[in-house]
Amino acid sequence: MNQTENNVIIKGKYWLTVIFMAVLTLYVAGYAFADSVYEQHHSLKNAVKTFLHKEYAHQYELTLKFGRLDKRLQLKKCKTPLRIFNTRNRPPLGSSSIGIRCEKPNWKVHLPVHVQAYTNIIVAKRPIARGEMISKGNLTLMRHDVGRFHGNVFTNMSDLDRMVAKRAIRNNAVITARMVKPRLLVSRGEVITIVAEVNGLKIRTAGEALMDGHQGQTIRVLNNRSGRKISGEVVSRSTVKVKM
Repeated sequence: MNQTENNVIIKGKYWLTVIFMAVLTLYVAGYAFADSVYEQHHSLKNAVKTFLHKEYAHQYELTLKFGRLDKRLQLKKCKTPLRIFNTRNRPPLGSSSIGIRCEKPNWKVHLPVHVQAYTNIIVAKRPIARGEMISKGNLTLMRHDVGRFHGNVFTNMSDLDRMVAKRAIRNNAVITARMVKPRLLVSRGEVITIVAEVNGLKIRTAGEALMDGHQGQTIRVLNNRSGRKISGEVVSRSTVKVKM
């Protein structure tokens, strides 16, 4: 290879390098321009992540898996702080969608996200029969992703006080609100004690329950002495308190 050919090769490599650097510069400049004009998708995810951790990290250990936004979606750069909002009337656990709103310029978008929320929740330590009273002795705590379960779960044993099983509950089953109900302290047609307090004195009389009732529930009762139908609060087994 002679000197002339070497010079041609060197010049060719030089111009290839110049062209590559020019294209790279244009690409970086174009990306920087887009970043200054449009809201980047990763910034939307970061805003949602910050919101969810602020709202729920004190209750749960969170793991977030974001869905993809359409790459063609171009939202103008927001000149005001992004407003993040929950699109549900309950915590966005499991598969959900979080809203992002900009006021200037005015736009709104929904970002899909799967929220795993781990905490200790109450499960059955042994099988519980239908109608059986729920007690601390047949419950324990286990760590679960609460977003996997339909219906409210329980984290505090005291929330299940005076509850009974609505149906048979298997061993290690997560206890949800659909599985339990308050224990009836008064049954319809039952003879009950009606308690009224007047000037610090408690007056007791016999009556009849016209409704089923659990702790704290207001029910209709019949005063056997006066024949009047009145309302009162169930305060204990077969006992209803009325206001005078």
